[in-house]
Amino acid sequence: MLLVLSGPGGAGKGAIAEALVGGDPHLTLSRSWTTRPQRVDETADAYVFVDRGTFIARREVGGFLEWNEFLGELYGTPMPDDGGDLLLEIDVAGGRQVADRHPDVLLVFVEAPDDDELRRRLLGRGDSAERADARIAEAARERAEAVALGYETVVNVDLDRAVAAIAGMLAERRP
Repeated sequence: MLLVLSGPGGAGKGAIAEALVGGDPHLTLSRSWTTRPQRVDETADAYVFVDRGTFIARREVGGFLEWNEFLGELYGTPMPDDGGDLLLEIDVAGGRQVADRHPDVLLVFVEAPDDDELRRRLLGRGDSAERADARIAEAARERAEAVALGYETVVNVDLDRAVAAIAGMLAERRP
């Protein structure tokens, strides 16, 4: 089973993913690759941080299930190993690529309650005001694309409720 969590930066995807994986022994978080620098609030294992050349070399040999360029940086999900359910924390464009390969994927779009709260979260994690503005503008585009792709939507007002809602969706889809 594949579970894709998408949504704007600052919506809480990382916290939700961590809680889902921590509460479900059958669910593993895929560790994406990126060319962007590590943020001050991230641990070194949040991503596989690589330079652009290394990323492109991996992409050229078919090493990614999906990949995308977002605000000038490359992001990609490595091809999954067999076994267990896999959670992918990726953007909507990546979700589209995964759905094209795996039509049974569970697509979930995580939202912040509103743009003001999203801005507060982005600034609180260290994004500049300009970067926050770019992410909020991109969020509107991603939201529309997610609706068109049939994503389920969860508004992350309360972390525990958001996690419970997504865990319930996952339980309904499992055989």
